[in-house]
Amino acid sequence: MQNKLKALLFALFFPFMHLALRAGVQTLAAWAALARVRARFPELSDEYAGNQANLEMRTAAPWLLIASSLLTLAAVILLLRFLRIPPREFAGTGRLRPVTVLTIIEIGLGLNLALSAMTTLLPLPQSWAAEHSRGVSDPLAAAGPAAFFLCAVIAVPLAEEAVYRGLAFRFLRSGFSPVMALLWQAVLFAAFHGTKLQMVYVFPAAVALGLVYVWCGTLAAPLVLHMTFNAYSVFSLPLPGAVWGRCVCLLAGAAITGFGLHGVWSRSKAKVLPVPPNRFPRPPRQ
Repeated sequence: MQNKLKALLFALFFPFMHLALRAGVQTLAAWAALARVRARFPELSDEYAGNQANLEMRTAAPWLLIASSLLTLAAVILLLRFLRIPPREFAGTGRLRPVTVLTIIEIGLGLNLALSAMTTLLPLPQSWAAEHSRGVSDPLAAAGPAAFFLCAVIAVPLAEEAVYRGLAFRFLRSGFSPVMALLWQAVLFAAFHGTKLQMVYVFPAAVALGLVYVWCGTLAAPLVLHMTFNAYSVFSLPLPGAVWGRCVCLLAGAAITGFGLHGVWSRSKAKVLPVPPNRFPRPPRQ
């Protein structure tokens, strides 16, 4: 029990670190935006100056996420040195064959299609969709597709895979069984996403990310899946308006995802990620 609690506490540190870096970047950017507005328009009241600064922040949202993701990657590199985790061990020794990469891309497309349809079919409060649009979709889309792509498809997946699969999942596997570690990393991944709607679809997505990571034995596998999943959000076509059409999309996406996961498992099951030692890395003594 003590080892499990320690594993969970260690695993929680990394998402909190990622969240703190993101909040720090946004706070500094908000102060800078407010200072610029007051310098350009000194006659504006505090309320109007704050509104104008918020507009600038919404436009810069993808670039702020890119900056916080780069800071997170830098922090991960420092942590690897501090914890004496070799980079090759951190990245995983498994190799992806071209057919496996194509199968993982298939999983990402099918998973996004299924989960997009699922969120429209579930009886979720409309306020959840409004909260998601206001806090995530609209700010990212406001900066244009290029910034959206660099943020959602490149920077964010790199940072999140390093934090959640590379570090958090590693420590969870030191204290829990493989199945429980897989579920816990999915819970953490969903819990640390910003909106309630994200939590609904991020949990099953995180389970798939954890599965391909375990089966392939390399961080490249969930990274390809994560990038594909997010890329589909940038370029996807709208879902049908009719309920039956969305049900067809749900079933088709689930079938594509299931066949893809089976294909990855059947080709990669001989390269299962080894269970880390039942101990925690310690920093070198001074």
